[in-house]
Formats: sequence, structure tokens, C-alpha cells
Amino acid sequence: MGTPDFAAHFLDHLSKGPHELVAVVTQPDRPVGRGRVLTAPPVKNKALELGLPVLQPVSVKEESFALDLERYKADLFVVVAFSILPKRVLGCSKFGAVNVHGSLLPKYRGAAPVQWAIAKGDEKTGVSVFLLDEKMDHGPLLEQREFSIDLFDTSEDVLNKMVEPGSEALDKALDRIAYGNIEELSPQEHEKASPAPKLKKDDGKIDFNMSALEIHNRIRAFYPWPGGFCSFNGKTVYFRKTIPHHSTWLNPGEARGDKEKLYVGTSNGVLEVTEIQLEGKRAMPAADFLRGIQKKDKDNLCFKTMA
Repeated sequence: MGTPDFAAHFLDHLSKGPHELVAVVTQPDRPVGRGRVLTAPPVKNKALELGLPVLQPVSVKEESFALDLERYKADLFVVVAFSILPKRVLGCSKFGAVNVHGSLLPKYRGAAPVQWAIAKGDEKTGVSVFLLDEKMDHGPLLEQREFSIDLFDTSEDVLNKMVEPGSEALDKALDRIAYGNIEELSPQEHEKASPAPKLKKDDGKIDFNMSALEIHNRIRAFYPWPGGFCSFNGKTVYFRKTIPHHSTWLNPGEARGDKEKLYVGTSNGVLEVTEIQLEGKRAMPAADFLRGIQKKDKDNLCFKTMA
């Protein structure tokens, strides 16, 4: 059970292993892009490529969905980036469900664990495989793997890093279940839990009263969506790639073009913007942006936090 590219990697991995895949569950097809073209989720495309039946319930709470699941007589559900499953659905397989989650639980429970780990400036994260219950990312742990987050890793980079250790952890967890080695599982330390809520558009607003490092972390965390954005001459601009510097020589939001480099002030440190995207345009190097603006704007460069 899963929807995005991240989940499709795990479906592909399972298809090459010893376990029999009987069906795949994913979200319904959705309109995508400016043309609102009805588009299948990545997991559905991978399932069809593998010749597997696909279920696309509008709601996992529908009784008809549970009845469909029961017909497959599954031993176990593997869940990756999908949905909280009600008790009725968890009871449709012999051993319930395991979930592959992108954090070292109980840290970062929620829909966006990778993004919030980067936004908070964490230098390490990991992947957890646990038994699902009816609460958000709450069940007992089976396996965990830890790895580092580099200073310029985006959320896409970290998700890609997660596939290999996550697949290994999933294999170990499935072996434990298959051989009945789950009698002494420890519950999570729930008092240490922290939230990782679903991203909102406003999360991408750049606040120049933050430090250069904090802004840099949020920009790479929220790439590609919602991105890190602010206002320039009344229009929205996105900072796509940045480098934080410790020295502070510009006021928050004040900017300078130094030859082909663009620097923006923050409350602590200066942010070098190496790639920028104007509203309705493609992303470009900062040097191209500087060459494209008028001299009067170049002499009074200023970026503002969106209202």
C-alpha cells in the first residue's frame, strides 16, 4: 500500500524478493499540472508494470474496501507513504501491517518526516519499520537504520538515500514476522515523540529574521514543494539553491550583486543564492538573474517576506 515514487521503489524491491505479492493498493488517479491531466500514482504504474492487481479506494474506511482486501487472503500488508489504516482494514490480513517510515521513530511522526528533519537542521535521520496500529506512527518497532544528512541534501536526496537501508530493514522485518520472532517487541518511547505535519504552502515563506542557516535548511527541506519563496518587486521569487555564510554584512532582506554572485541578508549571516526562479519562469543561475534586472533595481536590491 503506497502512492509516491518513494513507495514505488519498495514495491519494486519486494517484487524481486521471496515473498508473493498478491495485490497493490494506492490512491485514485488525480488531475495533475496546468492541464489537469488525470494521472496515475507512481505505485500504480509500477504495479501494472509488474502485472499486479491494483485497488484504488476513495476511502480506506469504506466497508467495500475491506471486503475487497479479504478476498486476497493476505498474510501481511506492507505500507509505505499511504494512510492511517482503521482496525477493520488491519484485521483483513493474518499478521496486520508493517509500515516503512522516514525517520527514527518516535521522532517525527506524521506525513513529512524527511522534510521536517532537514528543516530543523538535523545531521542524522533514518528509517523505521514498525507494526501498524490505529494511531499515527505509533506501533512497536521491528527494525531501524540510521544515516547522515549532508548540508546540501534536499528532501529528494534524503528520500533517495533512504531506499537502500529501508529495503534492508524491511527485509529483516519480514523475516522476523515469517519466522515468528516478534514476541518481545518493545513499544516506542512515546514521551519522546515529535510531530512532522503535512506541509502547507505557507511553510515555504522565507522569513529573513531567521538565520542564514535556518533559511537554507528550510529551502532544501521544502524542495520541490512548497519551495522557499519571497517577494521581489511585488512578484514571487523562489530561492532554489543557496549557501549559508556566517558573516553578517547585510540587513535582513537587503541584497547585493557581487559580480555574478547574489547575497541576501538575514538576522544572522548572509545567504548566497546560487539558483533563483522568478514567478512563471524557469529556475536560473543567480548570475543570469542579475544580468536580467535593470540597473536601478540592481542598486536597490531587496527581497521581502511574503505577507
